[in-house]
Amino acid sequence: MKKNFDVIISGAGPAGSLLGYLLSKKNISTLILEKEVFPRYKVCAGGIQWKALQFLPYDINEIIEKKINGIYFSRRLKDIFYRKYSDPLIYTFERTKLDDFMAKKAIESGCEINFSEKIINFETSQNEVKVFTQKDIYYSKILVGADGAGSIVFKKLNKDRGLQKIIGYETEISLSDEKNDSLYDENVVLDFGGIKKGYVWIFPKKHSLSIGGGGPVKDAVNIKKYLKWFLQNYQVAVSDNFAEPARKWLLNHNHGKIKVKENNSIQPTRSGLNGDELQKIIKLNAHFIPVRSDKSFLCDFRVLSVGDAAGLGDAFTGEGIHNALLSSIIASESINDALSGLNFNFCDYHEKINKDIFANIKNSILISKIFFSSPYFYYKLIKSNDNLFNSCAKILRGEKKYSDVVNKLKLIKI
Repeated sequence: MKKNFDVIISGAGPAGSLLGYLLSKKNISTLILEKEVFPRYKVCAGGIQWKALQFLPYDINEIIEKKINGIYFSRRLKDIFYRKYSDPLIYTFERTKLDDFMAKKAIESGCEINFSEKIINFETSQNEVKVFTQKDIYYSKILVGADGAGSIVFKKLNKDRGLQKIIGYETEISLSDEKNDSLYDENVVLDFGGIKKGYVWIFPKKHSLSIGGGGPVKDAVNIKKYLKWFLQNYQVAVSDNFAEPARKWLLNHNHGKIKVKENNSIQPTRSGLNGDELQKIIKLNAHFIPVRSDKSFLCDFRVLSVGDAAGLGDAFTGEGIHNALLSSIIASESINDALSGLNFNFCDYHEKINKDIFANIKNSILISKIFFSSPYFYYKLIKSNDNLFNSCAKILRGEKKYSDVVNKLKLIKI
């Protein structure tokens, strides 16, 4: 019997699962085909913006692990300073749990998900899309690519389309062996200067640290090399250098109202990871973050893409979940209109993505060029200028867009 659906989605990550949830709530028959079996490990720093949480039609507080208010900035683990914002900048989570949670919400809404079933090809005709997997053949009115740069939609329709690719390497370190847990209570570490046009991060979870680094694909070898050096040295650097900037900042900003312990409650281990230890226990996992250009594929007759499959990564931070969720909301509205009006060209989707997301991505590319043209200059500027840090904090939260600061940075440099 012919297996028909209104919509087939490739991938059950945040973009695919949210779209499946939203479409099913509109009584649109939807099937998600996911190549993996959930729960599964996914390379991701594990941070979500405050504004991105507002896009979700359900509460995910049960899987939130840390609320991040503060940032330790460093340059090759030196020249360290600390800044803290009044509201949470991001919320951390285990990506394995987030994807599993969102997939279950999609299923609860009536969406079907076939795990361990990968789309290997598709064909579009005037009346339908024919979708081939390694197990079966399905038919739908619309096909959505939602599984990143590995998506068959992405690979088939994004050839030679001027995409920029960022590569990230990451590993998970258990917090059970750390003696500096309070450093990671509500703080992340962002380290610059070791990666050209990129940075290293430490994102804390309840029981682990996500430590990774990212930058342009062409610098992959150097990114991996610096990240290994960082992993060998960050614990000793934390011990020697990180507590004092935070203590001073807290003293200056508390105005004597809050008592700050002399050692800032941080008693870190002083042992780094030597080369042999690093080789034995550290596995660096790689992932790609595609950043679209004007020519990149977004939609075609009966086919569209969301999230990373649409190249909606942020060129400066490498963050992708915010844009992924927003693109799924826009896609759900466009798909509903298409099915109602039997117009499957998705011109409205293209227009809204360009206006609501791609305009900000273009500014993220510009911000990246401005910042990394003189990284030390802008590093010192953020260190000395509270107003600039607050503007950056609002961008991290999603309260501001890059356009709100890009002209200021141009003028400052001039």
